[in-house]
Amino acid sequence: MGIAERLQRLQADIDGRGGRVPRAVYGAMAIAARAAGQRSSPARWYSGTSIERAWRAVHLAEEVLVSSAPDLNGRVSDVRARVARKLPEKDARVRALDPVSFFTMDDSGQRLAVLLGLRAVHDASHAAATAVRSLRNRIILFGLLLLAINLAIGGLTAVNERMLPLCLGEGANLVCATGATVPTSGDVWWLQLVGMLGASIAVVVLLLRTKPSVVPYTLTPYQAIVKILLGAIFAVVGVLMLRAGVFPDLVEGHAGLLLFALVLGYSQEVGTRMLDNFADQVVQRAQPSSARAATTTTAA
Repeated sequence: MGIAERLQRLQADIDGRGGRVPRAVYGAMAIAARAAGQRSSPARWYSGTSIERAWRAVHLAEEVLVSSAPDLNGRVSDVRARVARKLPEKDARVRALDPVSFFTMDDSGQRLAVLLGLRAVHDASHAAATAVRSLRNRIILFGLLLLAINLAIGGLTAVNERMLPLCLGEGANLVCATGATVPTSGDVWWLQLVGMLGASIAVVVLLLRTKPSVVPYTLTPYQAIVKILLGAIFAVVGVLMLRAGVFPDLVEGHAGLLLFALVLGYSQEVGTRMLDNFADQVVQRAQPSSARAATTTTAA
């Protein structure tokens, strides 16, 4: 659910109450609306300033609105479930919402317990979302580094085609990536493209195994870019290993050379799978409580 939908839900709750609502709720909702309506820019996108400010304001409005609700006892079961999914069982804020403890408190104590419980849930969500953004930015920077490396290798080898020995065989039996019998400036570019093709198979696997997410930040496109760019590098390195005799007599002919580069492009999956698993864990921790429960049920 986006910012606009959450604000609409809060407004519907306010309209249905028919009584006095704390001014802090209106102030927080106004901040959320302004933050969500700010014009996007690369700096805001990278830092997450607008979206994170909007969500913090929405959560503040929800905390105050729920904790001040006249029908608090009817809402506490939902609050208890959300808090229990985010916080450890022995946390004092979880225990305070237990029926045995909660209904022995006076009204002000109950409202404080609900406020602190919701605040803890939202603080955990904010911290997890910040972790997702930080990981996304690191993946982007790593992807830019891989892009620079690929372009540098391709550009330098295009200027001097003998800089990287990417052809197999000797003399009249020389086989190069482009099919020529002499090194050309296109060899490295073609190997990189074939490596990317192999890596694209791993991208399909990534898309199939990625779980649904409602986190404000997405990692999958940037993980896919890293796989493809790393596949290009693996293809070039693999052919260099063949040329150095690390795998003697493993590949013969032009088709064998391209097939080996294709397999090497896919082989980056061995390393990037660890990144994928870590990204999945970070994203799942940032899921809202209700979304995490729904995802777990679907997976089961």
